[in-house]
Amino acid sequence: MEEINIFEKTVLIVDDTPENIDILNDLLRKFKRKVALNGERALKIALTDNPPDIILLDVMMPGLSGYDVCEELRKDERTKEIPIIFLTAKSEKEDVIKGFELGAQDYVTKPFDARELMERVKTHLELKIQREMLESMNDILEEKVQERTKQLSESNEQLEHANQKLMVLDEAKSTFLKIISHEVRTPLNGIIGASYFLKESFGDDEEMKDFVDMLAISSDRLEKISCLALIITELQANRKKLTINEENIFEMLSMAIDTTKNYAMERNITLDTDDVVRNLEITSERMLIIKAFEILLDNAIRYSPENETVKIRAWKENDKIRIEIIDNGPGFPKEKLKDLLKPFEIGAEHEDSHSGLSLSAVKMIMDSHNAEINIMNNEAGATVSLVF
Repeated sequence: MEEINIFEKTVLIVDDTPENIDILNDLLRKFKRKVALNGERALKIALTDNPPDIILLDVMMPGLSGYDVCEELRKDERTKEIPIIFLTAKSEKEDVIKGFELGAQDYVTKPFDARELMERVKTHLELKIQREMLESMNDILEEKVQERTKQLSESNEQLEHANQKLMVLDEAKSTFLKIISHEVRTPLNGIIGASYFLKESFGDDEEMKDFVDMLAISSDRLEKISCLALIITELQANRKKLTINEENIFEMLSMAIDTTKNYAMERNITLDTDDVVRNLEITSERMLIIKAFEILLDNAIRYSPENETVKIRAWKENDKIRIEIIDNGPGFPKEKLKDLLKPFEIGAEHEDSHSGLSLSAVKMIMDSHNAEINIMNNEAGATVSLVF
């Protein structure tokens, strides 16, 4: 900020004795000066749009006294903050307190000491300048605050408007996916059912049976992706209303195994549940957890070599319940491990685009239960751990 020269400030000297005026005028010659020989003239000079910066005011004057002038100056917005230094004889010191009560800042006794007078004038001018600078800074800051508040208010309005649009779009997306899911899954169920019937109808025609198998696998896979997409959408939008109950882990695992056992039998994969503690319970949404188990079992079966075993473990450890699904497949590429649970991340040798989506769905299901999912490679195969 630019430095201000106090000697450019204006001093108003008010005294009814011309000799005192001359003395003060000479002592304060470094400043700009105005003079008044009475109270009436002092008010006329001060109460303008260009008032003085400081006033030296004699107390005892005929007509309007210094007290009267001070009182009038403090009533006006233009002069209420101007420093006033009373000029008083030693015998009048007992009246100085009255001047302070009326709003004066200081007093100087007659006869004047040049250095004392100069220092008092300089001090009060510097204080006035500093106060004005602070007020100016406060005004600037207040303006900045108001400007920033306005910007924030406008940003909040825009954000609220955008959020409302997003909510509408999200609702539309959720509704659209539900419709698509229903419209896709209904004919798919017919195709899947027809494919099993067709397979039996072709007798010994292995080529046609292979073709029907491919059709059945593709249809089944598309149906599962449709289901997963709907689960992910509902969980992302927090629209899935969880029905929470105490559920037995072994019972839910058994239901998931029933769903995947045909696939396991086709590949001669054994699903080993010997290490599942039978009486463990978790607070959960039953169908979501069963779906998570189905997804993990399906992936483990898919990537296990034929004639192998997928081991399932469940036990209580301290205050947590751990469930592990362990396969003997090729494992996950190390560079992909940290990204496996993101939607549509592909783990090359162990994962394809379908399991990339499915592992993301499991992660969201676990998140909705404030639970964890961890994936790690073993010496042979991989382990997926669920921690409740």
